[in-house]
Amino acid sequence: MTTSSGSVQMAAVGADALIGSWRLVSFELRSPDGSVSHPFGKDASGYLFYNEDGYMSAAFMGADRARPDSDDLSEVARGVNFDAFNAYCGRFEVRGDRVVHRVEVSSLPQWTGSEQERVFSFEDGRLVLETVALQIDSGVPVGVLVWERA
Repeated sequence: MTTSSGSVQMAAVGADALIGSWRLVSFELRSPDGSVSHPFGKDASGYLFYNEDGYMSAAFMGADRARPDSDDLSEVARGVNFDAFNAYCGRFEVRGDRVVHRVEVSSLPQWTGSEQERVFSFEDGRLVLETVALQIDSGVPVGVLVWERA
């Protein structure tokens, strides 16, 4: 099935199309008012892995993440970089045009034990994942992450 935007839904190509290693191309938050922001910067980097055994892992960070001058692992030094990095892993399940990540380990403690649902499609050979609306400040933006095969 192809959508009006030209993307191919997973039901048409099979769940096996997710399996493999993906490199982050872009991560945007799109607000209802049409504004777009880049929470990890325009040059964010990361990887997403879907394994045949039903496990997944995702990690991404800001490209401008500060590199400390030393090997200082103090709470202050860790805190500066914590906001510029996110990672989680666990089992995944495909439900129609959605993939559900059952988070078992996460850099965000509030995600551990949660289900993170993403609408997915394929556009020009790239995997597009859209989050369900996130509550950030007064808007309800949707995260759009574009991945290419690594």
